[in-house]
Amino acid sequence: MIKNLNYIDEAVFQKEKSLFFKESWILVAHKNELANNNDFVTLEYFGNKIFIQNYNGTLKSFQNVCLHRFNTIHEEPYGNRVSSCLYHNWTYGKKGNVIGLMCRNSFEKDDINALRLKEYEIDYCGDFVFIKLNDELDRSLSDYLGNVFSPLAEISQHFGAKTIDYTIEHKVNWKLLVENVLECYHCTSVHENSFAKMGFGSVAPEKFDFFEAHSWCEFPKGEDIKPNKIIEKTLADRTFKTQGYLHFYSYPNAFISSVEGKGFYFGFMFPESPSKTNLRVRYFAPKFEKEPSESQQNIIDFINNSSNESLDLVLNEDKKIVENIQTNLVHFKDSSPLFGDEEFRILKFYDYFNKKELNDI
Repeated sequence: MIKNLNYIDEAVFQKEKSLFFKESWILVAHKNELANNNDFVTLEYFGNKIFIQNYNGTLKSFQNVCLHRFNTIHEEPYGNRVSSCLYHNWTYGKKGNVIGLMCRNSFEKDDINALRLKEYEIDYCGDFVFIKLNDELDRSLSDYLGNVFSPLAEISQHFGAKTIDYTIEHKVNWKLLVENVLECYHCTSVHENSFAKMGFGSVAPEKFDFFEAHSWCEFPKGEDIKPNKIIEKTLADRTFKTQGYLHFYSYPNAFISSVEGKGFYFGFMFPESPSKTNLRVRYFAPKFEKEPSESQQNIIDFINNSSNESLDLVLNEDKKIVENIQTNLVHFKDSSPLFGDEEFRILKFYDYFNKKELNDI
């Protein structure tokens, strides 16, 4: 039995929020989303608006708020344009400085020259882009990820083009989302028409590793599942091939997964309140050894669309369950759930998180 995991209390949520900022490094993007000059990705993390942008090949991250009258600079979740506020066209360069504005002579020159957007340090795990929230934390990204760094970097090299990017609101505590993705104990019952049909959830995993709250695990595929010959032939030249369902959790906010290297899911969790968590959903096609032919690409596009539909089905099946759980928690605020051997990643997560919560808050 672990200590009470309060999922509904505002004071507990605020303490957890403070801990997230002390942890600092968060996974925010993949380089494929920022490949071209002026490509940008935005996020809002506990009220902090942030963007990451390509400035002629250099990735930089800044607070997403104009220093003139505090309008949001980039309002879209992603796109391609200069970092210019659409209120009065104040434009910022790769140093966070003002490089263009209307009626410049109406402002004091020294005031304008002194302005700098708040900058966030960027580092990379392979092609994954992380930012550092806490300037006072003296810890490198590689040290932060530990032995999960290398396998996470490896899988990042095989992402192709992004095919979807949207956000789903979950009326749940963030911890329930973490618990749900760290086990496949529920796969054969909740995902009867998706994961279970693909052969996952019936075989216990043998390959996994942990570092602090980070973890990865490969869930094996059942031996009696027959492969789809058309899909296997079409995707035969993909650069990443694994036999099972590979899942990573990068504490505190990100989930990365792939089914046999046939596509890649990137989930980003935005806790907003004790009972509301937004999940940003991104999916990437696989990368191939050589350029597919036109006929192959047509089949690949069909496979990608089918994968997107399957992912949407899985996410909504999970959403229904965890939201149902959240409605019951008011009657169990002094109790904690029971976790068995199949839920070992959850136990590892709470073993780390509860110690940090006691020591750092």
